[in-house]
Amino acid sequence: MGMLVSTPELVARATASGPDYVMQAHSGTIFGARWNHPAGESQLRRNAEHVLVYHLSGNTDVERLQQGMVTGFRSRVGSVTFMPRDSESDWRLGGNTQVFHLYLPQSLLDAFARDTLERDACPPIDDFFSVSDSWLDGFFRMLASEAPPAAGQGTRLETLVLDQIQSLLVRHLVTHYTRERRIETERVLTRSNAGNQLRQSVLKKITALIHERLHEDICLQDLADLACISKDHFLRAFRDTVGQTPYHYVLSQRLERARMLLREEPALSVAEVARRCGFRNLSHFSATFRRVIGVSPKAYRG
Repeated sequence: MGMLVSTPELVARATASGPDYVMQAHSGTIFGARWNHPAGESQLRRNAEHVLVYHLSGNTDVERLQQGMVTGFRSRVGSVTFMPRDSESDWRLGGNTQVFHLYLPQSLLDAFARDTLERDACPPIDDFFSVSDSWLDGFFRMLASEAPPAAGQGTRLETLVLDQIQSLLVRHLVTHYTRERRIETERVLTRSNAGNQLRQSVLKKITALIHERLHEDICLQDLADLACISKDHFLRAFRDTVGQTPYHYVLSQRLERARMLLREEPALSVAEVARRCGFRNLSHFSATFRRVIGVSPKAYRG
């Protein structure tokens, strides 16, 4: 048995082409990628991560074969397919097909199981093909909207954004696509919804840490540790208490600080304001500021 290989590397080998766009963690690990696959045949063997495949557009004449048997036929645009890690499958595409992949390491699922389900390993996710799921459809549309249309580009996601995305996604998969889903759903919801409001004393510590580290890459685990609860539970509790997800709260505070600096510190360049407020670069800051505030940072400053 050979070693497992990074899924993006396997796909690139099988199709003799790289992705159009990648989403990476700060560590450089690829979390998501957009691919444009030409007509033809390819194989997937010994993939190191679980893969969710969202059918963005193009050809729907898609066949999946496992052990010589057709196990999937006709992939609909907007549908989702799940390929477990260390799986073997052959694919036949009748034309150009645009897809968006998400790569989920087993360690991520097992961490969710330990923190939320009180078990050492996550129950196996069902292998499914071309499933229509409105939640996953909306989830992938949101991610795809962040990807620019031009090829050869990519972005590094803030840790807090990636943490939230992964937590929400794993919860959905575990509660809807495992053989034990009815039992696990009940356990997950019972545990997560119990006492789902953060105490004000805890919330005060959390917001103080956020303001102290607005210029840094904040992770969900650090915030959850202050509340002494799991990341999954914290995400829901914070949202129920504040009315926003942790990331959207952090973003609102960064923009508020940016507005203050633009007004009160005219000697600071816009790039320095972006750095002090925790935006990954000037382009990201300018685009976010314009989208939320309605004008560019330069125009806001006057």
